[in-house]
Order: sequence, then structure tokens, then C-alpha cells
Amino acid sequence: MMRFVLIFVPIILAALGQLILKSGMNQVGKFDLVRSFTNPVVLLGLCFYGASLILWMMVLTKENLSFVYPLVAFSYVVTVVLSRLVLHEPVPSLRWLGLAVIVVGILLIAKSA
Repeated sequence: MMRFVLIFVPIILAALGQLILKSGMNQVGKFDLVRSFTNPVVLLGLCFYGASLILWMMVLTKENLSFVYPLVAFSYVVTVVLSRLVLHEPVPSLRWLGLAVIVVGILLIAKSA
């Protein structure tokens, strides 16, 4: 169980980083590199990415890449669900179906552990 916690924490942090980054970029408006890197919400999103990267590097020292990297697809699921719940973005039915296929794939990979 702890093995999967270690694997999924950086994946979830990366998805949260996407959500926070999107929120920050919505505040920035039209893309401007200086304004982007001085926006506190954008910087927070980048911090989530940094934390995710450090934890992912720890995962890579313990697990086979062929096992853990496909599990990164879970970040797609988390990102879409949070985009719907937090950002109120529309998610069409076909996208939900695609996410269901991803979840089945993740379960199959996890079962192979």
C-alpha cells in the first residue's frame, strides 16, 4: 500500500500544479513572461511541480520505469475531474469515457505489480 502512496503522491501533486498554474494564468490574462513569473499563484503552481519532481525522482530510485511511468496517466484523470469541480470547465461525455478507459488501464498496470 505504501508503495502506491509513494507513486501517486507526486502524480497528484503534478495534477494540482496544473490546476493552480491554470488559475494563476487566468489571473495573468494575455501571456506575459514577466507577469507570469511574478504572479504568486503561478509561482505556487510551479512549487507544486518542483515538489512533484523531487518525489518522482525518489520513486525512480525504487521502481521500474516501465511500471511507474504508465501510472502517470492518472494525472489526466485528476486534472480533468478537478478542472470540472474547481474551474467549472465543461467535460463532454466522450472525454469521461476516455478517462474511464485510462482508469481501467491504470488498474491493469497496478495489478501487474
